[in-house]
Order: sequence, then C-alpha cells, then structure tokens
Amino acid sequence: MLKIGLTGSIGSGKTTVLSFLKDAGFLTINLDELSRTLLKKNTDEYKKTVDFFGKNILNKDSDINRKALAQIIFSDKIKKKKLEDIIHPALRKKTKDILELHCDSKMVVIEGAVIFESGFYSEMDKIILVICDYSKRLKRAILRFTYEDFINRNKFQFNQSYKISKSHFIINNSYGLKFLNPQICLLINFLNNINNNNTNN
Repeated sequence: MLKIGLTGSIGSGKTTVLSFLKDAGFLTINLDELSRTLLKKNTDEYKKTVDFFGKNILNKDSDINRKALAQIIFSDKIKKKKLEDIIHPALRKKTKDILELHCDSKMVVIEGAVIFESGFYSEMDKIILVICDYSKRLKRAILRFTYEDFINRNKFQFNQSYKISKSHFIINNSYGLKFLNPQICLLINFLNNINNNNTNN
C-alpha cells in the first residue's frame, strides 16, 4: 500500500484538502482525530497523560481539556516531548491497525500537522504539502485558537521552505476555493498516476 502524507502549517487548510480526497474515494486517515480518540477517558494514553500532567488538565467530566493541555505543551518543549512520547507510538499502532483493516486498498492519504516534525514523513512514499500566506493562516486559525495559541503552535512547526524542499506536490491555498479546486483536480490525477504505476509494477 502506498502511503501519502498530507501536511501543512497551522491554518493552511490541509484538512479541507483531505475532505476533497475522501469525497473522491481515497482512503484517508486524520491523525489529529486519531489522537483525540487516544486521549479519551480510561485509555492507557489518557491515564499516562493525567499521571504526568496532573488533574488540572481535566474538565468537570474528567475528560482531558485539550485547550488546557495545549497551553502547557506549546509553552514547554520538555512537556511537549513527554506528550509526544505517550501519543506517537500509540498513534503509529492505531494507524497500522487501520491499514490492516483496509489491506485491499492500494493507497492511503494520511493527514497530520506534524508529519515532518515527528519524523513520520520518512515512512511516507510521497508528501503533499498545503501552503498558505501567513496572514491567511492566522485569520483561519483564530477562528479556533487565540492569537497567542497560533503563535505558540506555529513556532513549533518547521518553516515552510524546508517542508517545500521535502515535498512531492504543493498546493497553494492562499486564494480560496476557486483557486483550490483546479489544484485538487491536478492532485487527484497525480495520485491516480502514482497508483496506476504502482499497480503496473
């Protein structure tokens, strides 16, 4: 199975691109959604996270308050690394389990914000990168986060020029859906060509 990584900096619109690919019939995995399931109440990862960070990260229902946890890890590299050490091995296993369930599929698109930063890109056959102007990313991100959250999250991600140098297909999402749609068509052709070449080989 060909593994295609889909990534981009915070606010770039990579999840929107993933939804287009899912609608086009591609097998897709959203790593952020998977990480949420790993931190649900009573999972091993939940218990390890609460043991390390303390009960202050819990809301009144004893669920992990992801916003409170994010504020901690994006202001402390050591604590961020600790959470990654808890989550990333389980995330890889969860991904592997999903792929085994879909072993007949020839290709999967795996979307994640930190595919480069986590080293996960080395396990991908191709990388798709969604880029976007800083101001547009900020405008989108503050619909979900505060300005301070955006700045803190953004500083922990590799710079765009590095990501471009390591990617096989670039999508510019700075100009809205009218400009995005034809790029999605090109991307689907790109993926289908890869898939066909792999099948023929």
